[in-house]
Amino acid sequence: MNIAYRKLAMLEKDFIAREEAAKIEGVSCPIDNDFKNRITRLLDQVRYL
Repeated sequence: MNIAYRKLAMLEKDFIAREEAAKIEGVSCPIDNDFKNRITRLLDQVRYL
């Protein structure tokens, strides 16, 4: 579980970095928002346990 949690956290961190880079460049966000929201929701549920 620890490795899976770390990988999801790294994925979420990568999504955040990509969004910031897209804002700086003025390009639309290249990330699937539904997928990002599901990962964020999953990590929030794990953090509360």
